[in-house]
Amino acid sequence: MTTSTTPGSTPAQALKAALGGRPTRPLVIPLASAVAGELQDLDPRTVLADPGKLSTLVREVARSLRADAAVAEFGTRWDAEAFGMSLDWGQGFPPVPRGRITASGQPELGRSPRATVVLDVVRRLRALLEDTPCAAGITGPAALSRLAGGDPSPQALAPLSLAAARALCEAGAQIVFVVEEPEPPADPAALAGALAPLWGSITFYRSLAVLHLAGPADGWQAFVERGGPYVPCFDPDAAPGLAELLAASDRRLFGLAVPPGPLSPRARELAANGRCALVTHTRELAGVVASRDLVSCAHQLAEALQ
Repeated sequence: MTTSTTPGSTPAQALKAALGGRPTRPLVIPLASAVAGELQDLDPRTVLADPGKLSTLVREVARSLRADAAVAEFGTRWDAEAFGMSLDWGQGFPPVPRGRITASGQPELGRSPRATVVLDVVRRLRALLEDTPCAAGITGPAALSRLAGGDPSPQALAPLSLAAARALCEAGAQIVFVVEEPEPPADPAALAGALAPLWGSITFYRSLAVLHLAGPADGWQAFVERGGPYVPCFDPDAAPGLAELLAASDRRLFGLAVPPGPLSPRARELAANGRCALVTHTRELAGVVASRDLVSCAHQLAEALQ
């Protein structure tokens, strides 16, 4: 795997090029955060509660995989807990949020155990990996609204998502995933308007905003068509409509969110498009890929560049 050693295209340089709208190559970002605990026989819940262990293990994984970003967090619903919900780990990873969202305005993230850990890990990784960008995620407001039973609405939750994203950027995250489910928003126009400050805030911090849409996410086309300073990231085989829409554009950057395994012909074609900013997975690899298989899994992502 040679992504990080391509002349003139280090991870930091590739990120800078993507932020400038002209990718030199896709950033290769395996979603290996919680799964890193398996290196020391730790279950996800245990390692995700320990910022020292988590940051050290993520650093080791990022270096061993020669990844283009160290992933501090993805899909743990840390923000749902920070907004007042409880996390049920009874079914393993990822945890299931329970209860209602009680936060409003500016949530006090410092009172949330998981938020404290996530932000601490981002800071530590920035210090440990000076030349490798740090990535982290938040739950998208449409997904968060569904987890809360539809109340508050996605638009009402947008300010909370903005606060979570801003906290990640202030801690040092250079790539922020806004993670949504395949189910589209009921009102794409309203949500697009509500999320404009979030995208603007992430770009203000010179971080890359990524809308991560795994699975059959073609219902998000109406939202994506409205544009914005973010990179839509999707599975081209599960969402052929989005693939067609973005392949037809001559300017819009996009990313690929692919399942573990060899890349499909369609994914390979889009990765070589010249506007593909990153290649990542459909979800965190914990519970999906054994730690012993992480190197081969990352290598399959890097095949997009060959």
